Amino acid sequence: MTIRIYSKPGCGKCTAAKEKLAIMGYTYEEHDLAYHTQPHEGWREDDSVDIMAAHSQLDTLPLIQVGADFHDYPSAMRALKKRRQEPEMTTPKARRHAMATSRTVASPA
Repeated sequence: MTIRIYSKPGCGKCTAAKEKLAIMGYTYEEHDLAYHTQPHEGWREDDSVDIMAAHSQLDTLPLIQVGADFHDYPSAMRALKKRRQEPEMTTPKARRHAMATSRTVASPA
C-alpha cells in the first residue's frame, strides 16, 4: 500500500500527519501540493488531474492518498487504523478465519 502526503511548506497539520504516520510505523512519499495544483508539463501523466480534483473537493491540508483513495488528515488516520485492525490475508489460517467470521446466516422464511 502506497501512502502519499501532498503538503505545503509551513503547514502545521502536514507536519503532525507525517509525525503520526512515523509513530504508526508507516512510510510515505511526500509531494509538494503547489506543484500538482499548477499547470505544468506532463500534468496529465503524473496524476495531477486526480490530485487537483481531490484537493478541490476536500479543500484542506494535508491531502493524504492511501492506495487509490484521497483523504483529509483525520479520515486518513481512521482508514489506516481500520486497516491495521483487519486480519492479514497472507496465510491460509487468516483467510479461513476471515471467511468464517464474515459469513452471513440466512434468516428462516
